[in-house]
Amino acid sequence: MKVILLRYTPDGVKLIAESCRVSGVPSSFKDDEIINMVVNNDYSSVLEHISFTFDIRDISIALSRELLEHRVASHTARSTRYQDETDFNYYIPPEFKKNKKALKLYQNVIESQRKAYRELGNMKISKESSRYVMPMSAHTNYILSINTRSLINFLGLRLCIRASPEMRELADKLYGTVVELYPEIFSNLGCRGINMSVCPENDIRDSEQGKGCPYRVVGSKLYIPTKDKIRNTKY
Repeated sequence: MKVILLRYTPDGVKLIAESCRVSGVPSSFKDDEIINMVVNNDYSSVLEHISFTFDIRDISIALSRELLEHRVASHTARSTRYQDETDFNYYIPPEFKKNKKALKLYQNVIESQRKAYRELGNMKISKESSRYVMPMSAHTNYILSINTRSLINFLGLRLCIRASPEMRELADKLYGTVVELYPEIFSNLGCRGINMSVCPENDIRDSEQGKGCPYRVVGSKLYIPTKDKIRNTKY
């Protein structure tokens, strides 16, 4: 997977500050003070003035479909209707890599689909029809345009341990890109647990799936309680 930043709104901090002054924030407030107020108090509508466009390469078709759930964004995917997908590359879930038998089974299935695609092409079957033998794991390329408010929502959901490994990898790469551009906005943000100071994933955090969460160890500096923990706390 590779993420390339194609475009972004320059001078975003200044733009946000100017927008806030139009809405009524006193002109005596400095730009950095306004940004801190916006981020810390979730006055996020003004963040829609900053947008990013990413070229996302070599992700699975399955992941591209999942991205469409984030509707306040613009999406463009490589067309399997017109592109030749002979010998397509594909995503291997980490779980398969840990099980040699499962990995071999998976790779055999993928190779049979590759073979079917090639044979259909030799029969002069159109790309439009041949694509139906392609697996959801086949690689595609994707253009995503998204504003900062929607991106924060995306990161809050997809940096979570509950997100699929491929989606978390994408979210991590996107976060790494934007936090360098606008640390004033993104440096103190992350998954929903960080953003809300309380984790909404009550069932996952204490399960086997939640073991990878760095915020679940009680007593650690990174600990973030779940909603259930807070509800059951006696004062």
